[in-house]
Amino acid sequence: MTLFSITLNNIKKNFKNYGAYFLSSSFSVFVVYLFIAILSSKNIQDELGDMKKFIIVFNIGSVMIVFFSAFFIWYSNAFFIKARKKEFATYMLLGMSKKQVAKLSFYENFIIMILSLLTGIIFGLIFTKFFIMLLFFMIKTSSSVPFQWNTKALEVSILVFLIIFAVINLHGSILVRKSNLIDLFNASKKIERGLKVSFITFILSIVAVICLAYGYYVAVKKLGSNLYMAPKVVLMVVLGTILFFTSLTSLIIYLNKKNEKSLFKGTKLISTAQLYQRYKGNAGTLSIIAITTTIALCALVTCVGSYSKTADNSRYMRPFSIEYFNTNNADKIFQSTLSKHNEVSVKYRDNIELLKTKAIDPLRNQPWDFYIISQSEFDKINNHQGVNRKAGLANEKDCYFVQIQDFVTDKSALGKKAAVNIGKQSYEFNVTGTDIKPYVALDHFNETLVVKDNIFNEMKASVDKSDIVNITGWTLKNDFKAESFTADLAHSLNKENNLLTFYEHYKSGLKLLGMMAFIGLFIGLLFVTAAGSIIYFKMSMEAKEDKSKFITMSKIGVSKKEIKRAVSKELLLFFGVPLLIAAANTYPATLALSDMLQFKLIKIYMVILLVYAAVYCIYYFATLNSYMKTVTE
Repeated sequence: MTLFSITLNNIKKNFKNYGAYFLSSSFSVFVVYLFIAILSSKNIQDELGDMKKFIIVFNIGSVMIVFFSAFFIWYSNAFFIKARKKEFATYMLLGMSKKQVAKLSFYENFIIMILSLLTGIIFGLIFTKFFIMLLFFMIKTSSSVPFQWNTKALEVSILVFLIIFAVINLHGSILVRKSNLIDLFNASKKIERGLKVSFITFILSIVAVICLAYGYYVAVKKLGSNLYMAPKVVLMVVLGTILFFTSLTSLIIYLNKKNEKSLFKGTKLISTAQLYQRYKGNAGTLSIIAITTTIALCALVTCVGSYSKTADNSRYMRPFSIEYFNTNNADKIFQSTLSKHNEVSVKYRDNIELLKTKAIDPLRNQPWDFYIISQSEFDKINNHQGVNRKAGLANEKDCYFVQIQDFVTDKSALGKKAAVNIGKQSYEFNVTGTDIKPYVALDHFNETLVVKDNIFNEMKASVDKSDIVNITGWTLKNDFKAESFTADLAHSLNKENNLLTFYEHYKSGLKLLGMMAFIGLFIGLLFVTAAGSIIYFKMSMEAKEDKSKFITMSKIGVSKKEIKRAVSKELLLFFGVPLLIAAANTYPATLALSDMLQFKLIKIYMVILLVYAAVYCIYYFATLNSYMKTVTE
């Protein structure tokens, strides 16, 4: 019988042993093909139009997915090789050379590679249209999507996975050639040493709690207004997470083992002994899973949360439906264009008069470009925009300061002085109120001092006409239907008018944030699948190593139900604790992001966390079922 025939026979008879490796490889091929197909789709290119620069978002996402898929396959293959070492040793004992065994391993990987490529690409072909339609739904476009064969995605997928499988085969061949017969036989018999707990472990456990608590505190209290603190928060949380799994959890398991009063209740002795024996070798993996899950959750909360608030964000950036510098008969052009579009109507019109000047910034304490606006005009704009703020100036020495949002400082201008030199007059105001919300489009906005009407008129009389800025803002009753109207208006107005519209910003935001949310969902799916699969592989491997122990337990009277209860507790730690720590890490980050983005993300966080928990539950029960089948066969 040839080596290739032996390979085919092995795969047919033991497909269960190859299944997890095959599925992880197929899924990776599917994700890469799908992502490249979407990236290079003509429908996507046409839809982006003049926003093709945003395709870099997809390029970054595709690179991340390729690298993570490579790591995922490498990790899966490592478990697969470890499970096969004893079998390789048997072949060598029966007379095969190391070269022949290496060839056998190559044939196996080659067949799995071909099957994975075919399966992944076929599923990619089937689902490409669906996912493009999903993306179009997210960016609110109704373009039709035909079924398509994407040659570029096919070429890239084949090339990427040929390289990955070539590296894997080379690694496997080196392992076989360097291992001796005894090492291969004993590969699955290496006994994990029990946990070593000392005074240093106790100290590091305290450090873990301090790092996590400090990281959470800074994230909640300071990060929202000071991005300089972000690296410190990340460092503290990552360090705290690693120490939590390597020290604190080890200490808890050790103390639990020493508590003899409760140790002999039910199946606790079995589960505790298993954890005590196995946990040390799994601590590093659990740390990585917790950290990567935290990253995935934070990315998903940010991307999905931002996407869900696209309209609010656009309303913040463009508070008026239509806004332009009022020159060159712009109002007449607006009215003429409006008369041709019955789908929109005017709710409010604001003619805003601003004085452009230099002033000593209350925060920076240096000259800065400022606008001056009258209190009555400012209050009227806020009323029309539905914004609950008023200048509330008590006397002529007071001013209200509308500043540009600054994420890297937590300073407040409240109670400080603002010095203004305008014309031949000098003024010094007390800042009695402040906020960061623009009252005109951010592209037109300068930091603004709101002053009493008589002071504004006094200033206006002493400035050149060139320093008076006139902006007209229109609030429409139905600006989500203004696509055609804004396109016609943009064609009619001069460039000097610098037309800015809510709808144009909203559509651009939908495309960008929709793509980011789409990529976030993809990467989140890949991360949770990889994390669940890694734990599944490790536990399946350990089930084979522990089989003899459970057989012995069965012979001395431990029932299958009791064994299952003990195993379920052990698996609950491996699946549950990384997710709980990741959830705990993400919660303060969500609060900080809510502060920075000016909208609540807690509901989004809860929904994403529930989805992750549901996926982990599926993996948990699948692993428990597989583990029990292995140890009770």
